[in-house]
Amino acid sequence: MAPAGSDTPIHILGIGNLGKYVAYSLAKSSPKSVTFIFHRKSLEDEWRAEGEAVTCITDGSSDSRSGFCVETLPAESPAPEPIRNLIVTTKAYMTVDALKPLRHRLNSSSSILFLQNGMGVLEEVQNSLFRNEKDTPAFWSGICSAGVYSTKTFTFVHAGRGPLLIGPADNRTLPANPAQPTFTDDMTQRLLQASTLETTIVPADVIREAQLKKLVVNAVINPLTAIFRCQNGELVDNPTMFAVAKLVLDETAIILRTMMPHLQTSFSDQTLLDLVVSVAGKTRKNTSSMLQDVNAGRKTEIDYINGYFIREALRLSVPYTCNQRLAELVTRKESLDADGLLRQLATQT
Repeated sequence: MAPAGSDTPIHILGIGNLGKYVAYSLAKSSPKSVTFIFHRKSLEDEWRAEGEAVTCITDGSSDSRSGFCVETLPAESPAPEPIRNLIVTTKAYMTVDALKPLRHRLNSSSSILFLQNGMGVLEEVQNSLFRNEKDTPAFWSGICSAGVYSTKTFTFVHAGRGPLLIGPADNRTLPANPAQPTFTDDMTQRLLQASTLETTIVPADVIREAQLKKLVVNAVINPLTAIFRCQNGELVDNPTMFAVAKLVLDETAIILRTMMPHLQTSFSDQTLLDLVVSVAGKTRKNTSSMLQDVNAGRKTEIDYINGYFIREALRLSVPYTCNQRLAELVTRKESLDADGLLRQLATQT
């Protein structure tokens, strides 16, 4: 790995909410190189139109950061340098295809941080692109709980503070104190130094537990808001919607506890219900990303949210009928009232 303090670029693949937020935060804390990787030529025009800068709006005040480098794929000529630090913020289903043009620049000296919704992407990336373990990068997973939404391609609103939790996506052992400069992973050190991100580094088992808790919340809130065409808060305010949410949660909790039998308390029905209610309440006026995708006619990330639990349920031979029904409705972009869906799910469980 490059030593902490080096000027090795951090490449960012994906310019959604998190891609912009991380790029801005890194640029704010340090002048070191941050490179955007664009997947289409038209993004260069949008980049120039917005002054070749990333703008953050907080409480009505805007702050712009420039000095970024840009690469556009497919490159007209092969890029000579390897990629040492890569942060992936693309939609989950785009990840493998987005990484393919970069594969020859990634090796065992690279670090890749996945900041995405859902789970199951890493397995796809490993099976498709990194079958040779000797050539495999260090993989990291992250969860960002800051409130961020976009207003333009390179402009975002920072609506609420929240930490960035990152940890190894495998069982690599972290040093006793990874926040100390003796920890030589350049990318993680620079994320720690970016105070806006409020980064914390945790062991592999901690990040996985946090990912699964977030996934349960998303498996309830995202598909149901997409099917009911409602804001997040309605799921807990409307008694029938809440009854549907509880059916889905109960089934998903059983899958989760079967996956992780040593975490029965962390994944108890009450713990997970409190978590769903808390998130839905705090984001009650929000439109979920899945509903936004459905409204825009875009593909959703359902295969990496409820689909992940369906695959695990099949592997473990436990019921998954509620998750299956939600996945079918979202995939077809169908809407249904809460009474109708409650009747369907109640007869299946």
